[in-house]
Amino acid sequence: MGGADPAAAGVLLRAILVLLAARGGRAQKGDGCGPSVLGPSSGTLSSLGYPGTYPNNTVCEWEISVPRGDRVHFRFAELDVGDGNCQVSYLRLYNGVGPERREIVKYCGRSVKVKELIESTGNQVTVQFMSGNHQGGRGFYLSYSTTKHSDLITCVDKGTDFPEAEFSKYCPAGCLTSTEEISGTMPNGYRESSPVCVAAVHAGVVSNAEGGRIDVVSSKGIPHYEATLANNVTSTGR
Repeated sequence: MGGADPAAAGVLLRAILVLLAARGGRAQKGDGCGPSVLGPSSGTLSSLGYPGTYPNNTVCEWEISVPRGDRVHFRFAELDVGDGNCQVSYLRLYNGVGPERREIVKYCGRSVKVKELIESTGNQVTVQFMSGNHQGGRGFYLSYSTTKHSDLITCVDKGTDFPEAEFSKYCPAGCLTSTEEISGTMPNGYRESSPVCVAAVHAGVVSNAEGGRIDVVSSKGIPHYEATLANNVTSTGR
């Protein structure tokens, strides 16, 4: 098989610099926690087993603290929780941690679309995931950052999700928890079907532990990919 289709689109990631605030406190507890990275200014959370079905009768709580004076917002990549019984299967976001916390929003149901950013009123947030007996459901996958980053995206957003030829976005910490695959290399670019934040970590322009800003340029007709990093497809330049 030859190299990349000349019509395939690519994404070139340019170098970035991100300044991070002082580290805040983070914690998680329970038996329903999936791979999660709770960074000082951003992070990624998921249910156990995502993108497969999460277990029955599990619970997880994530407590997130960002620097004082900041607030937290969340962007959902996917939310597919419960089988209709919202009393036992749900995802809940709270302002604050501990006994004084107050609910922001509660979600349940299959294939729920949450396109807006969900925002806290302070610098501390609790995320609570509960599951009862159920059949099916992929759970959830979301990202968070301080509200300074209004252009926060998720770890599964691809180049094809953005119509602009050039754009700048903020990637959360923890995108290597994503099971999405990338295709390409830094010198030659990445296919537009690759998640841009995962590609940014792969290219070394953002840290998986801290996240950061990326500048993306889409261009057509990448000539080739290195075989070892492009799904084992050998190709040659032209």
